[in-house]
Amino acid sequence: MYYKITALVIGSLLVLTGCSDSTTEKTPETVTKEPVKVTQKAEAERAPIEEIVVKQDYTIEEIYNAMCIQCHSSDGTGNTEKLTPSMATLSQQEMLEALKEVEADQGHVVMEHNRGEIIKMGMEYSAGDMAKYMYDRFNAESK
Repeated sequence: MYYKITALVIGSLLVLTGCSDSTTEKTPETVTKEPVKVTQKAEAERAPIEEIVVKQDYTIEEIYNAMCIQCHSSDGTGNTEKLTPSMATLSQQEMLEALKEVEADQGHVVMEHNRGEIIKMGMEYSAGDMAKYMYDRFNAESK
């Protein structure tokens, strides 16, 4: 019977004091608070989406018809509303010089922008080839 009372007392003591794996109990005075590191999820900045350009071979005629004809017209006479010059009256050398000025960013703001768009689309061309094409196509003297 004593063993029942002893077991009951020991059990009660364990319940009241709590079970601990530690050999020393920590009191509020001995507990050291460790700093808690709070991490905040930052919104990741999205990288700018770069245009992917697939380089393809285009003929000078394809480039002119796709990108130049809207302003310089199908017959090369230009567009007075858009202040685009006529190609029909320029010599091949004059066209070449004008195209080289555009390549060198010499103040043709609209054409420089347009050339940049043409290049982005993979339609690179040489000024000499474009000048020859326009002269042969539009200038009556070339025939």
